[in-house]
Amino acid sequence: MEKNSEQNQEFSMQQAMKLAHSDAGQQLFSLLKSTEGDKLQSAMDHAAAGNMEQVKQTMQQLMQSAQVQDLIRKMRGENDG
Repeated sequence: MEKNSEQNQEFSMQQAMKLAHSDAGQQLFSLLKSTEGDKLQSAMDHAAAGNMEQVKQTMQQLMQSAQVQDLIRKMRGENDG
């Protein structure tokens, strides 16, 4: 079970890196930085310290905003056309 959890975390990190380097990901980062800079910095600090559970909790809070949700919808359609 533990190995499976590590594989899921690795997959998530790969997806996060792909997102971070996409145009939409850059827009998302800019939006979060301008509207929720303290929370975003906190998530990055926790990630650097390896506290992934706290990163997850903080990111879930950040993803609640309507602006972020709109951008995520756009990102999902990014490859459609």
